[in-house]
Amino acid sequence: MVLKPVQMSRISILGLRKYRQPAISVLHDLKVLQLEPLSKDVSALLRNEHDGELTRKVSDQLLRVRSLLTTLPAIPVTACHRFTSTDELLEMASSIEIDNKVSTFEKEIELLLTEIKNTENNIKLVEEFIFFPEDLKILQLSSANSYFGRIASEKLKEFKKVLQEYEKDIFLYSKEGKDVTYLVLVVFRTFPFDAFANLISTHDVKIEAIPNLKGSPTEIIKNQKSNLENLKQKLKHVNEELTKISEEHFANLVAIEEQLAIESKKLEVISNLGVTDDAFALEGWIPKSKMKEVEVTLQKFTKGTYIYELETDEEPPTLMNNPKRFKLFEAFIRFYSLPVGKEFDPTIIFGMIFPVFYGLMIGDTGYCLLILLVCLWVIRRVERGKRNLNIMPIQLRSFALLILKKRQMVKLAKAMIPGCIIGIILGFIFDLHFGFHLNGYVFDYLASVGVTGLPVPGEVLNRPAQAFLDPIDRAGTLLLYAGYIGIGMVSFGLILGILNCLREGEKKGAIAKVGWLAFGWGVVLVGLALIHGDALNPTWPRLVEVNPVAFLYYGLLFGGIGLMFVGEGTRAMMELASIVSHILSYTRLIGILLASVILAHTIDFIFLKALHISIPFIILGTLILIVGHLFNTIIGVFEPGIQGARLIYVEFFSKFYQGNGRAFKPFGSTRRVTLEQYGSEQSVILAQDNIAEPKIRAS
Repeated sequence: MVLKPVQMSRISILGLRKYRQPAISVLHDLKVLQLEPLSKDVSALLRNEHDGELTRKVSDQLLRVRSLLTTLPAIPVTACHRFTSTDELLEMASSIEIDNKVSTFEKEIELLLTEIKNTENNIKLVEEFIFFPEDLKILQLSSANSYFGRIASEKLKEFKKVLQEYEKDIFLYSKEGKDVTYLVLVVFRTFPFDAFANLISTHDVKIEAIPNLKGSPTEIIKNQKSNLENLKQKLKHVNEELTKISEEHFANLVAIEEQLAIESKKLEVISNLGVTDDAFALEGWIPKSKMKEVEVTLQKFTKGTYIYELETDEEPPTLMNNPKRFKLFEAFIRFYSLPVGKEFDPTIIFGMIFPVFYGLMIGDTGYCLLILLVCLWVIRRVERGKRNLNIMPIQLRSFALLILKKRQMVKLAKAMIPGCIIGIILGFIFDLHFGFHLNGYVFDYLASVGVTGLPVPGEVLNRPAQAFLDPIDRAGTLLLYAGYIGIGMVSFGLILGILNCLREGEKKGAIAKVGWLAFGWGVVLVGLALIHGDALNPTWPRLVEVNPVAFLYYGLLFGGIGLMFVGEGTRAMMELASIVSHILSYTRLIGILLASVILAHTIDFIFLKALHISIPFIILGTLILIVGHLFNTIIGVFEPGIQGARLIYVEFFSKFYQGNGRAFKPFGSTRRVTLEQYGSEQSVILAQDNIAEPKIRAS
């Protein structure tokens, strides 16, 4: 149930300098090595090598190809291409001579789009002022400036009154609309510009220059629409020509761009290699299980290249190693903190416990079924390529995308599915279906066919009791069960912490955790004794009732305190209350369940009462039913998830888990349309397993 991350080794790879490029290509394609800077004592003996000419060629071609791809229309690419060498890659990139054509078309598109935008603006503007009866040419005067304007209708009268003072300097033609009055203003240059600007600003008039167009507004609109259609046809023709180029070259360009990006990454590594006149060296971390595979593959393609395992005290990077079904829960552990190399990886524990907590805190078949359907819908829309989430209300969609990326939404949806299934089962046990009690209908049918032993109806708080375990009636029992879960989780965490301390040789830490464990159980046993009314006095039978088992309670309490003091000193005494609070914290599992149940019952009660009043109240009650349960469902998405994760992170992980690991980041690239140049020699390894071990030396 508890695994460790993949065991890592710090290695050095030494080889002949002439094979450095294929060696880097092999390591890139295998994607199992995290590169690290050379050790100080080694780097002092070596120098870096920069192949400036090849790097320049690759960079230039990469920029060129990316520029072409931004212009060409994208088309689906299904085939994959393999490049055997950098020379072949550069030659193929150079052979695609479409730069001038594409550049010409790109400029033409920019001009056409600008003209289309201007034409559309002209049409929109002239349509607003189509009421002007004259040719717009008459407004193009050398002695005056002409403007189209807009003013709020309620301000028009005052504006006209002011203009009467300047009737020789300003000509006004207007048409009143519903809320806005459209103006045609001709301002002669005898009127000072700053006075005109002040006039416009004071009355909040929006003005813009009249376009240099000839003809009446009706004629202009007709001509401009005809011109717009011609421009769009030209744009369509240019796009068709670009599409033809794409059909011929786009697939090759995408493959070339991907491989050029990979070659650029490789050259960056090569430029940082340590080299001598005849050899090269590099260092990094690799999973121990992959060392044989890497060495055999390097030996095949680069003669004389060897792997040396190094001794180091440095903490290795973390590569998590969990079964496929639990990998999606690794994101929750990374969110908290990655385990270090030798530490327990708690992913499987989280994956088993979190769904139980989540389902228990909802505990309603209706809510869980609704959340389950939403989760499946999100997975289908995002993971299967249908990335459009527009069916969601825009506010909810914006909020979801604000806190989560689409990929993270899929992971969260998959993590919630097991919890929803558990919640559906518990909802049937609790007889909660959107707060309604519907088990009786099922039980009546089962009883009619001879099935017995089912809960029978009974009036409790004016509602039928058809639950195997009613959360309201049995709240005390459920809270007690939550306490048992609490002491169980805390004990499990402390046991793992003890094992961690023993593995690390921290004897005092182990003693302290044993003390915490004993003290926690002592508190729980005393608490249970008080709940059940048992005596807590171990002696003096003549005075009070005797309970010899109380010796155990006090032994655990005071013995635990003593062990904590030995292990942690006085600091442990200051934290005695924390162990109690951590155990009691698990009662929130039932507290959140009860809050949801009571809210659902209240919503249902209002709805059922409204049915017996009048139609307006029925409509209002139905609205409250829908909105209330939707609100409760949204709470059920967030609150149980947050609180369930918190119980694991704070009350459980704090007992054994330190984290602070760094992620393993292997050298390599994700390929979509290209193939690896060098394949793994896994088949060779399997054949050699019974013959000999590869050369792996310890420095």
